[in-house]
Formats: sequence, C-alpha cells, structure tokens
Amino acid sequence: MAELRGALIGCGFFAVNQMHAWRDIAGASIVAICDRDPERLRIVGDQFGIAKRYTDAGELFAGENLDFVDIATSAPSHRPLVEMAAQHRVPVICQKPFAPTLADAKAMVGACAEAGVPLMVHENFRWQSPIQAVRAVLDSGEIGMPFFGRISFRSAYDVFSGQPYLATGRRFIIEDLGIHILDIARFLLGDVSTITTRTVRINPGISGEDVATMLM
Repeated sequence: MAELRGALIGCGFFAVNQMHAWRDIAGASIVAICDRDPERLRIVGDQFGIAKRYTDAGELFAGENLDFVDIATSAPSHRPLVEMAAQHRVPVICQKPFAPTLADAKAMVGACAEAGVPLMVHENFRWQSPIQAVRAVLDSGEIGMPFFGRISFRSAYDVFSGQPYLATGRRFIIEDLGIHILDIARFLLGDVSTITTRTVRINPGISGEDVATMLM
C-alpha cells in the first residue's frame, strides 16, 4: 500500500509531540503543516523537515492531495476546520477538547457523516500502559464485574507556561485534563448515563475551575 499523506493543522505547544508520533508510525507521514503564526511554522517545519507550509487552511486543502488531516488547534477553531476538511472529503483526526458546545460537536459529526469521511477524536490516556493493564485485568474476568471505580488525577505541572490561554478561559480543568479522566472511565467501565459535577476555583490567577469532582 502507498504511504498515507497527511497534514497537521496547528503548530503550537503540542505540535512537536504530534510530529514525533507521526514520524514513528509506519505507513503514514505528514507532508504539510499549517499555522497562522509563521514563526511556529518555521520552528516545527525546520525541526521535522517539512517543506510545505501554509498559514491558511483553505490554501492547504486546495494545494495538497491529502489522505487525512490532524487538527491540533484550540477548541473554538475545530468546527470550521472539520467542516472544511469534510468539504474536501478528507478524513479527520481532531484533538481534544472536541468542541466548545454540543451543537458544534453535532455539526462536526454531521458534516463528516454527510461527506462520507471518517471523523476521529484523539484521546491518548486510554493507550497508556497502566490503563491498558487495568483494562486487561478487567477483560480477563479475574476480579469479576466491576461496579465501582475511582479515577483521580492531580498535577503541579505548570500548564500555563506553555499554554497561557488556558488561564483566561471560562472553563479549564474539565476541558483540559478532565476530558482524559472521563475517557478513562468510559474505557474501563462503559458509557455514562448520568453525571453530577461539582467544581471550584482555587488558583486566584485563572478564570476557570481548577478542581472538579464528577460522579458518574
């Protein structure tokens, strides 16, 4: 099979991780990158030897013959970019958080369904070795049917140094890290029927919540 040709839209804080991952995957490669910031294009393009660089997503889709696109921008830009990819019949991998609203999420799903192209949401915590090990134990039946689980995540890592916009958003911990915890819960215990959530902001220097307790 011919190698799949992909493009990465968004060359921000996590783009280097994305590019390292794509470089390690056999059968696919990133042939073009796109970002509104020419300096980020230069940094990522030079580091990974990507010659084709775009500051406009429309020009990217018009100028490249792509098998997929990896959208690694912030959430508010996801819907227009996903819809643009769907218009060009390009399969989409969209980074989390998928969308700011349920309406946006439904529109994105609908656009790709109508275009007949796959739409995938990138969630990476479920693929980490400890989580895979827990799933293997559950699948083995060794401990029986699980009826209760507690998943907790705490970190002192300064996320604001690399992503300063996170400090200004109306939402924070659920949208940034809580999504991973919710996906782990779904992966280990199944889909959720009801959820009750309590949030609080401890850090006075940010706008959104930084503690969340979710009962599913």
